[in-house]
Amino acid sequence: MKNRRTGSAFSPGVPTIRKQVQRMHLLMVGVALLFGSVSLLAMRMSQPQRGETAPDAIWLVLLLLSAMLLVVALLAWFLSRRLHAELESWQQKLSSENASLAHKALHDPLTGLPNRAAFEHQLASLWQEPWCRERMVVLFIDGDRFKQINDRYGHAAGDWVLKETGRRLRARLRRDDLVARMGGDEFAVLLATVERPDQVARVAQDIITAMAQPIVLQDGTRVVQSLSVGAAQGKDHSSVQALMAQADAAMYHVKASGGGWYLSPSCCATNAAPHRMVASRQA
Repeated sequence: MKNRRTGSAFSPGVPTIRKQVQRMHLLMVGVALLFGSVSLLAMRMSQPQRGETAPDAIWLVLLLLSAMLLVVALLAWFLSRRLHAELESWQQKLSSENASLAHKALHDPLTGLPNRAAFEHQLASLWQEPWCRERMVVLFIDGDRFKQINDRYGHAAGDWVLKETGRRLRARLRRDDLVARMGGDEFAVLLATVERPDQVARVAQDIITAMAQPIVLQDGTRVVQSLSVGAAQGKDHSSVQALMAQADAAMYHVKASGGGWYLSPSCCATNAAPHRMVASRQA
C-alpha cells in the first residue's frame, strides 16, 4: 500500500516565494551598482579645478547610499539562503513524519502487515471495477488454539508466532496479493485476480502447508501453529460487507470442523483430506 500524497504544505508555495525573493535581491544589487556607478562617474566628471568649489555633496551621499544598499542586499541574500535551507529541512522532516504517520495508520505495528483499515480500503477500491469484482477472492485466516500458546508460553511467544505467521503468509502469496492482520490472531488475504476456483484451492492449501513446519521460539521451543482458512468469491456477493462476512463465516465453519480450508459458495467438488474444501450454500 502506497501513500500517493507525498507532497507537503509548502509545495508549490516555497519555490515560488524563493524565486520572488531572489528577484528582489538581484534588483537591489542592480540598483545599488547602478547608483554607485552613476555617483562615481558624476564625481569624477565634476572634480574641481583650481579656484573652483567642491563638487555637489549629493553625489557623495548617493554613493554612500548605494554602498549601504549593496551591503543590505548581500546580507539579505545570505539570510534568505539560511532561511530557505531551514525551510527545506523542515519540509523534509514534515514529509517524513507524515509518511510515517500514514504508514502507522495503515499497518500493524507487530507484524508490519497492512491492518484492517488498509485491507478494507483496498478491497473497496477494487470493488468499484466490475472486472476486478468478478476475479477477486477474500480469504479469512485464523490460528487454531492460539490462546493455548499464549497461556502456555506467554504473550511474547504469542507475538513471535504472529510475526512468523505473517511472514510465512506473505512469502506464499504473489506480489499483487494483499495479506493483512485484522486483529488478534486473525489475518485476511485479498486475491485480486483469480481465473479459476482451483487457484483458490491451491492458495488455501499452500497457506496450510506453510504452517506445517514448527515455529521456533526465541528460547528454542518448537510450536506448531495450524490455521483455518475460509474463502469467498467477489462475483457471488452484492457488496464488500457481504463478501467479508461470508469469508469470515466460512473460516469459522471450518474452524468448528477441526481446521483446514473451506471455499464458499460451492464452485467445484474437491477432497484433499485432511484439509478439505466443502460445498456450501451461497450467502
